[in-house]
Amino acid sequence: MDTPAIHNTTHMDAFHTMLDGGVQTAYARQWHRIERGLRLNRLRLYIDEIAPIHNMTDTDKESVFLFLQKALDKKLLNTLKVVDYDKEKQKINSIKGFELKRTTEGTLKCEIAAKKIKTECASKAAIKPTAATRKKKVTV
Repeated sequence: MDTPAIHNTTHMDAFHTMLDGGVQTAYARQWHRIERGLRLNRLRLYIDEIAPIHNMTDTDKESVFLFLQKALDKKLLNTLKVVDYDKEKQKINSIKGFELKRTTEGTLKCEIAAKKIKTECASKAAIKPTAATRKKKVTV
């Protein structure tokens, strides 16, 4: 009677190994070929990596993740030119135009400056574009 339980466990282990192998293959693709859910996972890892540099709290990390998720949904993070993704290491090295700054009040402000779009998070007041920048600002 012990044989079927051992047999099922062996099949389950093989199944989990197969799934893990499939995920690793999926992460080894170019950034624009990775599915949305897997991209979100890589964005979370990227935030965890940069969190100590910016002294982020858990709340800060969550707000930055929500900001990057909205930017992904608005297709601001869909190209290889914006996201520097190393498919061998399976991690994001950098996001072009992504900036994090602490305000004097201590809140974390993040933004992505694209060619003609500047997207901001954690900013409650609308900032008017200057004539020198001539960039359209969009709040996510």
